[in-house]
Amino acid sequence: MSDDTPGGNEVGGTDDRSGETDGRSDEARPDGGSTAHATMTTTESLSVGGVRQVLGVARREYRVLSRARWTYGLAALFGAFSLAVVGLAGTATGPSGAGALLVTLAELSVYLVPLAALALGYGTVVGADERGTLELLMSVPLGRTELLVGKYLGRAATLAVGMTLGLGAGAVVVLTRFGPAVLPAYLHYLLTAVTVGAAFLSLGVCVSAATTEKARALGGALLAWVLFVLVYDLAALGVVVALDPPGWLLSALVVGNPADALRLVVLSLVPTSGGGVGALLATTAVSTPALVAGLVAWIVAPLAVGGRLLARRA
Repeated sequence: MSDDTPGGNEVGGTDDRSGETDGRSDEARPDGGSTAHATMTTTESLSVGGVRQVLGVARREYRVLSRARWTYGLAALFGAFSLAVVGLAGTATGPSGAGALLVTLAELSVYLVPLAALALGYGTVVGADERGTLELLMSVPLGRTELLVGKYLGRAATLAVGMTLGLGAGAVVVLTRFGPAVLPAYLHYLLTAVTVGAAFLSLGVCVSAATTEKARALGGALLAWVLFVLVYDLAALGVVVALDPPGWLLSALVVGNPADALRLVVLSLVPTSGGGVGALLATTAVSTPALVAGLVAWIVAPLAVGGRLLARRA
């Protein structure tokens, strides 16, 4: 088959033909091959431009929330929380006192972190719709999922900065009382708390994309908090008591609730004894990669679902 045929041009232009043959193939096209090169350049520009647009949406979202004092509010909330827990933990020093402090922080953070993240996330879409800015954002040549990811990133940055500043205030007191030896465990707790907050923020963003009224979005966020923070652990304990499940099922139960990841991380850092959910998690061996993969899935999956829901809504 000669190079003048379509098949010969395709093989010669992509595989083992010489540069001279490629030149003849491009010349055989009406535009001398410029369309193919232009298409490739346009595709690359769109991919780079898409990332820039997502980051632009994130920066805009972060600025809007900063003007609304969300960062300062979250910093004040978690600062008061950490300082109160450290202050009420007593004057005990040493490893036992530090361990009791971290366990107390983790147990109370399970209630506060999801609530703060869901409160920040439930107005992501419906709030913009009420302000009249959602239609303007949707006019940007960007996919609905990418648009939602941009808004999520801006809110995740707000949550991370607020939590870090607030819990960082407690870290200063912990460092003063217990010394630098306990600081790595506290920073590990802080990083896990921020990651768990990011997972619940993603869930709140998904709820916001699924509703058209802010009141319904708030109700969905509160329902999610009740299910994951209160109902889930009771159901998990019921499964353990009734079925005595194998280790892999216990691990799946832990990964199935991002709030339990916070408890598990702290209990792995500070051996302690107790009952209820703490005793269950203390006997559950979940590898770090599995725990990280579970938290990543809790961040990615709600955003993917929310993007589809936003596309249908549009």
